[in-house]
Amino acid sequence: MQEHNEIEQTWDSYSDEHFGKLDYAEIFKEIGKDPYRGFPKAVAELLAEYLPDLRGKKVCVPSCGDGVAAFAFCEMGAEVFAADISCGQIENARKRAEGKNYNIKFLHSDSMSLNELNNDFFDLVYTSNGVHVWIRDLTAMYKNFSRILKKGGIYIMFDTHPWSRPFDKGSLEEGKFVIRKPYEETGPFLDDVTYDWRIQDYVNALVSSGFSILRMEEFHSIPEDLPNHNYLSDNYDEPDKYDWHKNPCAALPQCLGCVCRKPG
Repeated sequence: MQEHNEIEQTWDSYSDEHFGKLDYAEIFKEIGKDPYRGFPKAVAELLAEYLPDLRGKKVCVPSCGDGVAAFAFCEMGAEVFAADISCGQIENARKRAEGKNYNIKFLHSDSMSLNELNNDFFDLVYTSNGVHVWIRDLTAMYKNFSRILKKGGIYIMFDTHPWSRPFDKGSLEEGKFVIRKPYEETGPFLDDVTYDWRIQDYVNALVSSGFSILRMEEFHSIPEDLPNHNYLSDNYDEPDKYDWHKNPCAALPQCLGCVCRKPG
């Protein structure tokens, strides 16, 4: 419970700044024309392949963060439930959605439990970049995702690729590789609330939770494949960082994605 409170307080204190980094007028304009613009290109292609028609489907977005994915799913015609551990995140997302004719329900709920949601209810559960670092027990979270999915339901995720976790973030931004820890050291870090999961941790937890893994994807460091690439002001002001000839880090994938199905 203390860990839960620390995470909630962290995001409550940061939420206004977090939402302030995105241009929501532009977001709504873009996803209104093409809802797939709310996702990295690689993720949009997965959604189009595995769930080509979301009209009338029930979608859950745990740890919904900036709300962009939830809004995009609404534009696709889905009935959306957006949940987050932070009241600040939920309220900021709700405010951004005001005036939009979105079929969306906002919930203050921990992704580790999702106690407010019914079993066998959703067609799709989706988590985006930045969720897993806050989760202490991947199997517990995935079991709850499986619980709320209908039989045959789909879970799609993407997050920071684990290859980068052993490296100092500042050094990577400079195109250098400075080790800060072993790959096998997964945490907890930062006052015991964050984790650096490996690929095997994702895969083993998904399998243990009863999911069938249908596909995995690795996204490279080009703006079109990064989350919210067209809404963050700092994505294009350093074009060299996406050229692996000038920045060796760009030769490696930025994100890891996965598509899973609940058997049934």
